[in-house]
Amino acid sequence: MRISALALISACVLAACNPSAPSGGGLFPNLTDASYRAEATIHGDDGQNLPVVMIRSGNKVRMEMNAGQGAIVVVNNADTQENFVLMTRDGQTYAMQADPAQYDNPIDSWNAEYASTATRTGDCSVAGENGAAWTRDVDGEPHTACVTQDGIILRSTEGERVVWETTSVQRGPQDAALFTIPEGVQTMDLGAMMGQAGAAGANFNAQMCEALRNANAPPERIAQAGC
Repeated sequence: MRISALALISACVLAACNPSAPSGGGLFPNLTDASYRAEATIHGDDGQNLPVVMIRSGNKVRMEMNAGQGAIVVVNNADTQENFVLMTRDGQTYAMQADPAQYDNPIDSWNAEYASTATRTGDCSVAGENGAAWTRDVDGEPHTACVTQDGIILRSTEGERVVWETTSVQRGPQDAALFTIPEGVQTMDLGAMMGQAGAAGANFNAQMCEALRNANAPPERIAQAGC
């Protein structure tokens, strides 16, 4: 499934900072104000839909989804600087934890863009909730986010197409355990995994190049392989 609003989705999942005032007047809502559980649907540009659950408690955000082969949970705890993904396959849950020093929060750029270019363009209502519509121009196309006063993203559109739509909101305190790695879950270092994957890839490329040379492959074929 391809999701063209990936940057927005990441922002919804990982939001942990407070945007400043947009040039259009007024203050873009603080996305960390409310504590709530929201159900929503991500609409892919290929026509497929992905149901998600987003849970927020101040600077802590959790998003739950089912990728078809198993459940996936993404958690950003800005209070403790913990960022991890829980994946469940065949009844077994694993946690992949990111090093905060290597973690680039996409909400920073998303907030900066809305804070500097978005204009309040009216009122909106989604899932029984009222909010304000904030619109900015992206390559000649209007991108609009409907956001409640306490910072809940209700809907996002790109042109005429809805890419994110909240279907229900339940405000209230959230269990702190939702934003921590459960006891007994095997934890893996995401940075180390990426490093190992990179090393394995480099070793494979070296072996492939050596095999091509030993086979007296044409120079242009060897060059095409990046050797």
